[in-house]
Amino acid sequence: MRVSLNCLRGFLLFAALGLAGLSTAAGARAPARAPADPADHAVKRCRSSSFEKKRTCYTAVLDERLAGGGAAAALQLLDRLVALDPDVRRDGHMYAHRIGVSALKSPSGVGAAFTTCTPAYQSGCYHGVIQSYFMAKERAGGGVTAESVEALCADHRETRKDLLFQCTHGLGHGLAILRGHDLPAALGDCELLGRPGEREMCYAGAFMESLVKATDPHHVVAREERAAVPKIKNDAVGHDHHGSAHAGTDPAKPSFRALDPTDLHYPCSALAEKYLIACYTIQTSAMLHHTKQDVARAAAECGRAPEKARTTCFVSLGRDVSTLAFGNNAEAVRLCGLAEAAFRPACHRGVVGAIVNMNADPAQGIPYCKAVTEAESKRACYAMVGQQALVLPAGETRREQACRTAEPDGLEACLGRSPAPPSGGL
Repeated sequence: MRVSLNCLRGFLLFAALGLAGLSTAAGARAPARAPADPADHAVKRCRSSSFEKKRTCYTAVLDERLAGGGAAAALQLLDRLVALDPDVRRDGHMYAHRIGVSALKSPSGVGAAFTTCTPAYQSGCYHGVIQSYFMAKERAGGGVTAESVEALCADHRETRKDLLFQCTHGLGHGLAILRGHDLPAALGDCELLGRPGEREMCYAGAFMESLVKATDPHHVVAREERAAVPKIKNDAVGHDHHGSAHAGTDPAKPSFRALDPTDLHYPCSALAEKYLIACYTIQTSAMLHHTKQDVARAAAECGRAPEKARTTCFVSLGRDVSTLAFGNNAEAVRLCGLAEAAFRPACHRGVVGAIVNMNADPAQGIPYCKAVTEAESKRACYAMVGQQALVLPAGETRREQACRTAEPDGLEACLGRSPAPPSGGL
């Protein structure tokens, strides 16, 4: 997961080929032909020395694909763009988030829209659908009640544990946006969920959304979202996309301060203890934001986190290390090595968890575990691959397939046949 997540609005840039200028016998012009490979065509068209212009161009390309073929087609195109241009991978979560926001046309279609998403790109599409659901409910005059939050993810409780995870986490994102990024208010809404595990995932989504908004005001904005938020700057790149006075909030109430550069543990340090684990699942992104990506400093700060959340903090650090290393396994191993020896296994779990989540494929995590040299860290890495596989569709089968490619001394840990370390969250 990126520390700063970006997607920009734009207009149609899939240009049809020019008319051939040839006439048929009846004098009609030949119809314009679509490019043989839309992704390759988009990469060539969007090539620019300006990263901002490139993102705007790719956003427009994905918007057009979504309009013509739906969320599944847009995500497939995103997969191809990621394969062709590494810059797209960096913002993969937010491109997928935008697709999810735009895919939902009405609250009644949330279930159908949700099933068109995939877990790829840190589940951005799922987050977007849930966000759009609550925005639509707010426009219709509906409020957040225990009944509404319990019902939203109910279909997945007995059938799809992976979708239940995505739904409850996305619920936290949606509630944070609905409450105008008043984090305590969003956390209070999460508490309407009756099941502790679902509350924790909702908390984590709210913390993530709060941090993303604070560190990246260029966060994704779609037409549906603009219609829901009265006070939004209608500029080309979508600054301040949720506005300062969101529906569902009290304009007279001071907004919650999302970050404090003088306290690298804020907001975790300012909220009730029951939120500590969920807060520290994302807190290293705030630490790195304040310290200009100083991993050693963030590792030292994790060592000062409350004891119950310390391991979680190092898993969070590993997730961010995965982004900073940008696919270089050796560099990620080196950066985790900046942590104290006792916490390196947690850091490596964070790295490989992020790799699996980004690709929605446990097999993609195996090469990283092979690059890890310390025995305890290697076992922890393989255990994480197996655990993350189980939250994906067909998880048992995919875990078996991926783990069979592990090193012999990591196979049992990967398959869950040896004691695994505490999960520590992501």
